[in-house]
Amino acid sequence: MYFRISTTLAAALLATGALAQQGASIKLKVSTLKQGSLTNAWVAKEAGIFARNGLDVDLVEFRNGNEAISAQRGGAIDVILTIPGTAMTANERGFDLRLVSANEDAQASAPDTSAIVVRKDSGFRTLADLKGKAFAVSGTHTQKTVMAQAAMKKAGVAADQFSFIEMPYASHVDALRNKAIEVAASLDPWTTILRHSDFATVLAYDYMETIPSQPVGAWFARRDFVEKNGEALKRFAKSFCDVADYMREDPDRARKNIAAYTGLSAELVREVPVNKWTCKVDLKIWQAVADMMHSGGELQKPIRIEDTFSDVVKPYVVR
Repeated sequence: MYFRISTTLAAALLATGALAQQGASIKLKVSTLKQGSLTNAWVAKEAGIFARNGLDVDLVEFRNGNEAISAQRGGAIDVILTIPGTAMTANERGFDLRLVSANEDAQASAPDTSAIVVRKDSGFRTLADLKGKAFAVSGTHTQKTVMAQAAMKKAGVAADQFSFIEMPYASHVDALRNKAIEVAASLDPWTTILRHSDFATVLAYDYMETIPSQPVGAWFARRDFVEKNGEALKRFAKSFCDVADYMREDPDRARKNIAAYTGLSAELVREVPVNKWTCKVDLKIWQAVADMMHSGGELQKPIRIEDTFSDVVKPYVVR
């Protein structure tokens, strides 16, 4: 186990530690995934950041965001982590989720955690060369697929001129190596494994090249839960500001924590771009994602993204 609170953050936490002394800690059941982007949630619990903000958090691990949303609807989870596009489509189906905190943004420059990857010996040199090809993706109706479509559109390839096939991200490396697929629309750590392999090459960083710094992970709760638990969620949002500051303060320390949480090798984690953790919500960028989810066909109607924000997150919105 590795985490070390810096002197600066320790002072900040002591300054806010009065929350925990005002009464019993508030319990929250929070979803998590065993991936690098959720290292911050693990650190917040293990290093006492939640506790210092007056929370007793139970982290419950799921395999994906959709699974967590289903568990939340049944009342098993209070707050879930998912990519915002998934929350948008869930709301259109009646889930009524509200944003309570940002978690992670895509990078503003290469390399990013999300990429479109092909074999070096494929003969493909640009996205335009992928016309008529099938992309391996984890899910076929997601923010990831919308951004891949947008990247292809910029290259002159329409959405109906290529296709997607479902395949777990963990299978992308072997499938591409063995020529079972021609194109992988991948995420880290598999993007980095492919990027540093002797057989694969990145053609595009689809998140970064479509909407740089777009949100790729955020925390949501049901509207009825938000209305009844405002104080708990206020403390939750504050905790993710504290832990984002901590994770950004020392990239080397952040990498050690990523390795400790995920079990990935230190050698691999050294090559992975450190996640861009944040508690800030850039309104224009979030609206651009919502607009692209609609233009890409995953939202049937356009939405005003600010209408999905809870009051808890509003102090962290950048206009």
